[in-house]
Amino acid sequence: MPSPLETVELLDDAFNRGDLEAILGFYEEGAAMVLEPGRIVAGRPELRRAYEWILNNIRGVARQEKTHVIDAGDIALFTSKWSYSGATTDGGPVSRESYASVVLRRQRDGDWRIVVDNSWGPAVLDAEGAASESP
Repeated sequence: MPSPLETVELLDDAFNRGDLEAILGFYEEGAAMVLEPGRIVAGRPELRRAYEWILNNIRGVARQEKTHVIDAGDIALFTSKWSYSGATTDGGPVSRESYASVVLRRQRDGDWRIVVDNSWGPAVLDAEGAASESP
């Protein structure tokens, strides 16, 4: 049974291979993912549509540059600095570097699945409508 870190590494491998079914298998049924700041998809059908679009329009390689895991029993917070480089299907270059925060939950079978996936890190704070507190 992979650790939370190994789970994310396996997800990256599936993503880099373009294996949609394997990618979806790393998420809980009702998982939420930040598609872009201000836009969240939730549940397997929406995750499927989002990843289908990504895999059909962009090809490249995602890499974890630096990672950290905090686990508290059956819940883990994975934080990383990651990068992506590739191209769109029409050949235009695509690259991105960001910080991610991912919440995983250990399942009854011992495997870890993603509950919340925020590959945009703190950029979500700049999204229109982001919740804020005044001092």
